[in-house]
Amino acid sequence: MPHPTRSRFLRAALALGLCAFAITPVHAQEGASAFPSKQMRILVPFPPGGAADTFARFIGERLARTWSQPVVIENRPGGGGIVATQAAANAPADGYTLLVVTVGHAVNPHLHAKLPYDTEKDLQPVAKLASLPSVLVVNNNVPARSVAELLALAKAKPGKVSYASSGNATTSHVAGAMLASRSRSDLLHVPYKGSAPAITDLIGGQVDMIIDPLVSSAQHIKAGKLRALAISTAKRSPLAPELPTLAEAGVPGYDFSAWFVLLAPNGVPAPIVKKLNDEVGRILASSETREKYLAMGAEPGAGTPQELAAFMKGEIERYGQLVKATGMRAE
Repeated sequence: MPHPTRSRFLRAALALGLCAFAITPVHAQEGASAFPSKQMRILVPFPPGGAADTFARFIGERLARTWSQPVVIENRPGGGGIVATQAAANAPADGYTLLVVTVGHAVNPHLHAKLPYDTEKDLQPVAKLASLPSVLVVNNNVPARSVAELLALAKAKPGKVSYASSGNATTSHVAGAMLASRSRSDLLHVPYKGSAPAITDLIGGQVDMIIDPLVSSAQHIKAGKLRALAISTAKRSPLAPELPTLAEAGVPGYDFSAWFVLLAPNGVPAPIVKKLNDEVGRILASSETREKYLAMGAEPGAGTPQELAAFMKGEIERYGQLVKATGMRAE
């Protein structure tokens, strides 16, 4: 027969355990309801002025406005996004450090033999901010007035026609490598530390072309400093309906769109991730955002964290095949 004192002790311990089990979800929900209670930061892997920086600042300003907490944008360029991504992966998993990534995030694990983080295990998707077409632009010294003329020039001078990029594994690097592969052209890749310096040198004639998000070069196209030849997506952009797609212009099957996704360190509680996803979704659905994005030729993102996890996994696999097919490498 069990000892009376021991029985009472076991019953009390069991009761306490059940109480703790019942309270845990409440505490998790309370933690999410109190979030954020201090300054947040969004890391951007590129210098100010590019598309990733633009979307980060747009979303950051509106999160700060909604939650009455400052949201600081930290530009950490370097390593084709590796520097900022490592910083985010090593940050506390509390939801106060976020990271904006684009296509290069899916390319890097295939471009580098070893990374200082695990692309799929150390970070988790929070929200998709936008997708954006890129535009092929050349400087005014390039004699080509069409994609066909540009490719003819490239084939007449193998390895001489250069394309700039924002850095290794960036959207502009991927887009340029895809053009070289699909058109069977020998193009020279010239990486920069961000879109702004690449565009500056393009205007100055140091490089011949770039395929970069439309938002980065739109003002220079309008000012006549750069000449636009084609849009990268399968469909024409409503922002520049007169421009043919690269597929229409003679590069069959070419279809490239830059995406921008907000990530957090793995381990951030699911209720906080959901709260962030819900608020970003509300911002993206607003008329203010629709007007802003339309002016940039961008489409607002959508999807739950679970849907975005599946999307990112598919993109990592897809760009692994692209790296293999194009022979992309870190310059």
